[in-house]
Amino acid sequence: MEVKTVKPSARLQKLFDNLLAQLRQFIRDNQINHDEYRSAVAFLLETAASGELTLLSDVLLEATVDQVDSMGRVGTATSVEGPFYLPDSPMLTSPAVLPHRANEPGEKLFLSGTVKAPDGTPLAGAIIDIWQADAEGNYSHFNVPAADAPFNLRARVSADRSGAYEIQTWLPAAYQIPKDGPTGAILKATGRHPWRPAHVHFRISHPGFSTLTTQLFVAGDPWIDSDVVGAVKQPLIVNFERHTDPAEIKARGLDQPFRTARYDFILPTAEARKAA
Repeated sequence: MEVKTVKPSARLQKLFDNLLAQLRQFIRDNQINHDEYRSAVAFLLETAASGELTLLSDVLLEATVDQVDSMGRVGTATSVEGPFYLPDSPMLTSPAVLPHRANEPGEKLFLSGTVKAPDGTPLAGAIIDIWQADAEGNYSHFNVPAADAPFNLRARVSADRSGAYEIQTWLPAAYQIPKDGPTGAILKATGRHPWRPAHVHFRISHPGFSTLTTQLFVAGDPWIDSDVVGAVKQPLIVNFERHTDPAEIKARGLDQPFRTARYDFILPTAEARKAA
């Protein structure tokens, strides 16, 4: 039988050798003994068995990958995607109301803005892929059963001819990441809390431009300065203004206070991204 030779990847070789060297040096520097080594291996096995490898990696490492990957990038600041994204959510056209339950809890939130090129040109038909936690900190398909709320507070919204978008949703809550498994155990053991500040996720795309993955964070959230994931960036902290004036409430056709936030997204061209 002929054995097929696979040419090794030069970059993979470099990364693997570098990682192995640093791990071995970590063991030497910290005088890791066999009991500690076996405990670490057991923790990794437990994390894999619980299905939390993605969660653990995203909590500990994704923000650093985002920082490296976004160096030199122009336009709106990026942020992490996180483990709760789902592809192929419903396609809607602006103005849009996100899929929701009949009794969706919390205050209604009206998001608006424009998707633009770096020179200010509006990007007609840009796709705004949006997802978020609900007012109780839960995500559909994860801790909100899909059968109860298919694609709850998730959609892909097409901007209008002027690149503008208007999206009605509900104000998200801050939440604790899953804490009953290995990820929560390691956070507790190292004195770290499991909270993420309230935020809305976006993944915005347009032909010829680099896709933007980011989040908008609710200004004033008590966890804004200590996000367990470390994903908050100052330009992404937004005032989600609360409206209590009866005339404004009536004009929206509502019977209770609501929130608004406006944010313009700027996408770098694909060529600019490659140059960076």
